[in-house]
Amino acid sequence: MDGEMALRETVERQAAARVAGDEAAFASYLTAQALLQLGGGGRGAPVLPRARRYEILDISDRGDGTADTAVRFEGAGSYVVRTRWESDAGVWRGVEAKVPAESMRTPWWRRLIGQGPRAARTVERRDLS
Repeated sequence: MDGEMALRETVERQAAARVAGDEAAFASYLTAQALLQLGGGGRGAPVLPRARRYEILDISDRGDGTADTAVRFEGAGSYVVRTRWESDAGVWRGVEAKVPAESMRTPWWRRLIGQGPRAARTVERRDLS
């Protein structure tokens, strides 16, 4: 199997794990650094809206053992995960990952009641005295 086909298969398996709700399998395709970049906070996969389907938007193999991908997830909102992959002995691993803020979309009713990703989440301060 050539490198691009192996990469596509890896991206498909990772996206399918996200849709299935298997956060451990989703996270297993990423390095710890990439997981932290997504906002996992060291506790596993990031807290992103539940995905019900996915679409691979782009796979760009650079030819030097690295590649970039973009996958759109949709469900209770939508977002795009952009990942930089590196191949080590034929095994692809996500080394950088991010969800661009402009790709985050929430249903109109969540924005209306202030439950979207851009909603201000402030915590009431209590003095320690």
